[in-house]
Amino acid sequence: MKTRSLVIIALTAALALLAAVWISSSRTPEVASAQPGPLAPGLSEALDSVTQVRITGAGNTVLATLDRSEAGWGLVEKEGYRVDLEKLRHLLSSIATARRVEAKTALPERHAQLGVEDVAATDAHGVRVDIVTPDRTFSHVFGDNLVRGTGTYVRAADEAQSWLIGSNLAVERNPANWLLKRIIDIGANRIQAISVISEDGGTIDLARTEDDTSSDFALVNLPRGREIADGYQREALAGFLSGLVFEDVFPATEHAAPDKTRTTLFTLVDGRLIRIVSWQSEGRTHARFDMSLDEDAAQAWLARQPANDAAAGEEGPPAATLATLIDDVARFQQDHAAWVYVLPSFKASNLNKSLEDYLKPKG
Repeated sequence: MKTRSLVIIALTAALALLAAVWISSSRTPEVASAQPGPLAPGLSEALDSVTQVRITGAGNTVLATLDRSEAGWGLVEKEGYRVDLEKLRHLLSSIATARRVEAKTALPERHAQLGVEDVAATDAHGVRVDIVTPDRTFSHVFGDNLVRGTGTYVRAADEAQSWLIGSNLAVERNPANWLLKRIIDIGANRIQAISVISEDGGTIDLARTEDDTSSDFALVNLPRGREIADGYQREALAGFLSGLVFEDVFPATEHAAPDKTRTTLFTLVDGRLIRIVSWQSEGRTHARFDMSLDEDAAQAWLARQPANDAAAGEEGPPAATLATLIDDVARFQQDHAAWVYVLPSFKASNLNKSLEDYLKPKG
């Protein structure tokens, strides 16, 4: 009886030891190499060879595919439109320099508590990032940020072990926000004249002037018996090209302009002409851009410019030449002529004004 009791006690102790070992192993990294350290070992050295970045959300829905080609980085979901390289570099650098600081759960049933569950789940709220290089693919699921303090929960996509990294890392899910949003940036001081032909055929013509104290632009076609309003509206239209970005973009072949459109022509002081054809669709302003060069006007402007300071040994940007202006036009056409842009409403409102908006009320 005594011997039997000792055996039972020994078996109980052995089972308890096995249970303790199992619990301990579920709370620690599954492999010896999975210790605190770089989140993606080897990625820093491979950054220059990255060929694609895929971002996948719930239900294995591919949100954005950033693809590298001979033409540069483009977004597959937007027919290869140019990617914001600064934003892409920031994401890659953030992942390459991130470090695992604390092991978390290795139990798949608990991954959702950290937001690092498999994104195949339709209700997954993490996001998977696959960074493709010729030699290997770095794949991680990024989950929640710490409520207090700094850190993000992350799991290598092919491992059960999850981790807390020592930095906040947010992955952009909206494909449009991966695009290089700037269309053009030309200040009002570079505008010589503006001509607008509205959808109904009415015209608005503005020209640079020094005779109006309220604005740098005069309304050329002031209707008889009417008075011009304060200069704000004219200045706002002249500033339309300053820091102009878009909200969304589509290939022009997929978004044809309707029969009635508005045409706005900006004549620049250096001889460049920017034509914008715009229209309303689903409550938003869509627009196509086209740039050309009046070479005679460009030559006349160049002749009036002071000598290049840089050529005299002083620091400064190189002076414009007819060749650089021609190159600027060609580059703009290559980047923008084949696309239809959705413009921000605060910018589009200045483009869409009627002649009445530039006049004082009747009476």
